[in-house]
Amino acid sequence: MIQKIHILILIEIIIGMFLHSEVKAQQDAQFTQFAYTQQYFNPAVVGAKLETNFSFTHRNQWLAYQPSFDNGGAPSTQLLIFNTALPKYNSGIGVHIVNDRLGALNNLEVQLSYAYHVKVGEGKKLSFGLRGGMYAVTIDGSALRFRQPNDPYASIAGKETNLKPDFAAGIYYQTPKFFAGANFNHLNQAGFNFGEGIRGQTLARSMYILSGYNWEIEPEKWTLTPIALLKSTNFKVFSVEAGALLTYNKKFTFGTTYRHEESVNAIVSVELPRKTSKNIIHNMRIGYAFDYIIGGQSAKQPTSHEITLSYQMPVKLPLPPSIIRSPRFRY
Repeated sequence: MIQKIHILILIEIIIGMFLHSEVKAQQDAQFTQFAYTQQYFNPAVVGAKLETNFSFTHRNQWLAYQPSFDNGGAPSTQLLIFNTALPKYNSGIGVHIVNDRLGALNNLEVQLSYAYHVKVGEGKKLSFGLRGGMYAVTIDGSALRFRQPNDPYASIAGKETNLKPDFAAGIYYQTPKFFAGANFNHLNQAGFNFGEGIRGQTLARSMYILSGYNWEIEPEKWTLTPIALLKSTNFKVFSVEAGALLTYNKKFTFGTTYRHEESVNAIVSVELPRKTSKNIIHNMRIGYAFDYIIGGQSAKQPTSHEITLSYQMPVKLPLPPSIIRSPRFRY
């Protein structure tokens, strides 16, 4: 009964996403393999799994895009993630670094996440997360071309950087089969200014809702995972990605997702478990995503590419307290 409820919730989320979605300009970096980069979308997931995780993602969007003049212009993004569980404190900590470049504009963020996990049933957790860090916006004035010589941005010579604090909060629920979370990003709406008369960039508040369900078609062999990600800016503009991943033997994954009115995507990955001398399983994952652009092709190149490398190892669980026996009560 509970499984049916989880499936119905996921279906309703996906349908609701498409009914309320519309195309929006890209503010935050986007990743097609969002199922494997959840820390970027929600601080509450850090430590939810009893493991330590390292991952690196590189994304080239609109590969071979040629601007009207000079070079560059296509978004290029790198994401570095570290997180670990702290089971003794029912917590997790993590840090991620994002470098997102688009032409003359470069965004760099360094964020520290903390999550507290509450057990709400057998194998079920409810997690609360906070995130804080620094967000830097850099404009390269030498890469700008102006139609009017009195344009305020013409006063920027070389590179100028504006650095501001940035905060987020999230909630996450997981069972052995179902997971769902919501994150509220850029809570302080940091603004970036580069001089008098220059209209700076403001980080609009955004919301992410990510959900999925692990359906074992054939136990220990085939698992189907429908997934969905809703993005919202100021609770007014929405976009959605949804699809499914099929995993064989817990090692090989194939899937497809759809980014509303923008792209159709394919995902493949392989997991390479390794047993240490102490019979502890470490796992390496290699993932690749291919995006085929279907929206706005006249202004873009038709393909984007993304690769992710990750490494997981289990954390050491705290030992149970030792039992002190009293001879008085032994008989």
